[in-house]
Amino acid sequence: TYRLRWSIECTFSAMKTRGLNLEQTHMTQADRLSRLFGLLSLALAWMVRIGEWRAEHHPIPRKKHGRPAWSRATYGRELLCTALRWGKTTFYTHLELLKSPFSAPGRQKDQPVRY
Repeated sequence: TYRLRWSIECTFSAMKTRGLNLEQTHMTQADRLSRLFGLLSLALAWMVRIGEWRAEHHPIPRKKHGRPAWSRATYGRELLCTALRWGKTTFYTHLELLKSPFSAPGRQKDQPVRY
């Protein structure tokens, strides 16, 4: 059963300690926390989508043991942060990526999407 929960564990890890810092909020009201969680879920999906797109064009380098050097979310987050700060035209490209769906699960890929 833990194997089935692994993607959920990776999602919470990405939301808490690896970039979005959900645990640093001091909110206690359930409705506000719920809205924040929804917003962070959308941000995480956007980061993973951009990371997947970026990995198709510029593959993530591999470490010596064969694993990727960065997760898809981290790879997408750095590109999204740069676009939000400096690039108006690239921001609109990333906004279009948010509207486009992920590829079909049955499609053959080099790597699965990882958080």
